[in-house]
Amino acid sequence: MVMDLSGKSVIVTGGNVGIGRPTALELARLGANVTIIGRNEATCSEAVNEIIESTGNQKVDFKIVDLASFSGIQKFADEYKATHTELDILVNNAGVVTPPFNETEQGIEATTGINYLGHFFLTHLLKDLLISVKGRVVVVASDAYASGRITLDMMEGENPAIFKPVAKSGLLQYGLSNTCRVLFAKELIEQYPDLTCVSLHPGVVKTNLARSMGSCFQCIIGKCFAPCLKSPDEGAVTTLHCATTDVSAGNGMYYKDSKIQPVKDGFVSKELQKKLWEVSMVVVEKFMSK
Repeated sequence: MVMDLSGKSVIVTGGNVGIGRPTALELARLGANVTIIGRNEATCSEAVNEIIESTGNQKVDFKIVDLASFSGIQKFADEYKATHTELDILVNNAGVVTPPFNETEQGIEATTGINYLGHFFLTHLLKDLLISVKGRVVVVASDAYASGRITLDMMEGENPAIFKPVAKSGLLQYGLSNTCRVLFAKELIEQYPDLTCVSLHPGVVKTNLARSMGSCFQCIIGKCFAPCLKSPDEGAVTTLHCATTDVSAGNGMYYKDSKIQPVKDGFVSKELQKKLWEVSMVVVEKFMSK
């Protein structure tokens, strides 16, 4: 049964484009107070106007945040906590595929830095608001995790390889970032048992995910996968299922087509998820200490 979200506070990262947009729209239709996080003011404003017009829900707004910037994430979280006492649902949806060897302002490989570590930091900063209402975190990952196996030795040392360019292609790095997302969803509920958190595969969706990989690459992807591409509305179905129905029985699990999907052997373990959490906390705490 779909929950009544009237008056509930919701954040959707990347809610201005792709599957994030219909996700934000449907959550607003269910009565939630929705904040969209995006990088592009024009598309954010357009999305908010469309959602308000379509749903009649006036409590929809947006904030410009670059998830590659810890300072930008910190600023948003501080402002959000100054005006909100609780956060019911956080949808960590935004994602990119960047060319290899790009880095964030923190010196983190960009795809992993945005898709995983930026969301890790955001969730960490907002955790008290989530815990106060036994809230829910929905992590949009991808079956691409199967191309990004993580090992314990990748997380050793002061500058773990997990946060450096370790793949020769942006797509392989994308897979690595999604393995991080899956591990994060599992460990979050170990750290904070009052929370609900699941990760999911939305399907292969026609979005601008690979916008930074160049027009030639996008053309190839379009031609190869066009017959099986989902629309953004179709791609949002599993996200919405995880955000609006009782998934307590599958807490920490990975979802696909709105059902629990086992993760392939060798990609997740208690040891890996705990270690990833530890090295991620070292990075964000080092930043916060400054």
